[in-house]
Amino acid sequence: MFTVIVPTHARPLLLRRTLQSLIAQTYQEFQVIVVDDSGAYVPPYAEMAAMPGRYTYIIRSGVNGPAESRNMALDLVRTPYVIFLDDDDTFEPGHLAALAKHIGNGKPELLSCDFSVINEDRTQNPPQFLSRDQVSTAAVTAASVHVINRIPNSCLIYRRDVVEKLRYATDMIIYEDWDFLLAALKGRTLRHVATGGVNIHKSKADAPENMRRGNTRDDLIVQTMLDLYRKHRAPDQATRQARLQLMQQAGVTITLDQC
Repeated sequence: MFTVIVPTHARPLLLRRTLQSLIAQTYQEFQVIVVDDSGAYVPPYAEMAAMPGRYTYIIRSGVNGPAESRNMALDLVRTPYVIFLDDDDTFEPGHLAALAKHIGNGKPELLSCDFSVINEDRTQNPPQFLSRDQVSTAAVTAASVHVINRIPNSCLIYRRDVVEKLRYATDMIIYEDWDFLLAALKGRTLRHVATGGVNIHKSKADAPENMRRGNTRDDLIVQTMLDLYRKHRAPDQATRQARLQLMQQAGVTITLDQC
């Protein structure tokens, strides 16, 4: 039922943890596509051997970055649903089973689920657990996503036909996942699944493994948001007003026409 797409770059130990969380799934009707944009490490053969016939491991050349890796994997998807899982995040063992049960015989277009934020110290191996916070996405709506995105990429489930013609913007340094979600939402319905089977693992923002992710580029946040506002127009007056108020809080003056 699912294809789980995992872009990775030079984080072999974290990638192994991610794959181990997939091996542990109680629901096994899924495929895994890993796209490695560095090829600097030996592929995790033991983890792949534990999923015989259900994985694809690609080492690609070209510009580093998760956007291009996700795009390459999207070309290979044949299952009804697609999930993007970062190479440092994990699923609880019953996560895919809970999603499959929720989908049932229906065909929901886009789903979002709850998650845990796990703060950890990655200077040790394995990373040392520091704290866990539970986060719900129940209050997030398609309209609110047009203002600000509060759904991690690993917490979204896309029906294949919704994204088969969409691709991630490879020229964006931050928020390419938000851009992709906004494009997928056009004319679509976003449904919440009350399951918290996703673990978003966090380390210090200035840790070396985070440098490529763009999360230190606070200088780009406002301009990128404005670019997304122009690209993905607000669906209604209330959403435009919410965008305007958010920019005002950031000290940026715009008009409703720019929202």
